[in-house]
Amino acid sequence: MRLNQTTLKEMIREALNEAEEADPTKLKSQVVSTSQRKKDVLARVADTDQEFTGQEKGIVNQLEAYFSKLAALPGIDLVQHRAILQRVMKMLEKTIATKQKAPPTTPQQGEPQ
Repeated sequence: MRLNQTTLKEMIREALNEAEEADPTKLKSQVVSTSQRKKDVLARVADTDQEFTGQEKGIVNQLEAYFSKLAALPGIDLVQHRAILQRVMKMLEKTIATKQKAPPTTPQQGEPQ
């Protein structure tokens, strides 16, 4: 099978997109309007489950308020500090997200319980 240049470029773009999607700590370059940010926040608030406790919601709220306040300070541009923010997110991913509770396994037939 012979690939033309367009097909090869498309395959590379798909591979890069998959790699970006695989890393939840990767900060993407995007511009978000205030109205879109409000919609996103409301969607996140509405889309919570039983595992997201009130105390956890409080922590998330404090973090969001802190970053919003930090970004609003004169002379502060979070885009310039993207690398450190991404390292912090990566560290959180390694220390917290990898410690997810494994789903309980059910004993197989014939195995002692």
